Amino acid sequence: MATRFGLLVPFAAAALAGCASTGAAVKPAAGAPSLPAAPSKPMFLQADLMGRDAKALDDLLGAPALVRREGEGEFRRYGLADCALIVILYPDKAGKRAAAHLDSAATRSGEAKPDLDMCLARGLARK
Repeated sequence: MATRFGLLVPFAAAALAGCASTGAAVKPAAGAPSLPAAPSKPMFLQADLMGRDAKALDDLLGAPALVRREGEGEFRRYGLADCALIVILYPDKAGKRAAAHLDSAATRSGEAKPDLDMCLARGLARK
């Protein structure tokens, strides 16, 4: 058993050495897609959406791709240029359902979750 373990150590060390980083910047592969730069003036800010009711959100963002109500809450998904915008509405102190939580999601399965502020800055999807 000791000889088997002794043989594994050099292989494990070699495998780990292959994972070591040199600290050099990694350049994207040729032809790899890149996101466009953020606009100089953001299209939307989180403050533009928080506290708005469903009608005001629809007036600003267009019709949601998905609406789901559960109990007092409501889930709404809007398609933006680079992400899906998730808005959760809950009743406020007056009982009026308003945006209480914002989040971003990738538009395709397997893609990384986009930054919410960057997603909002780029605005609506072009048609």
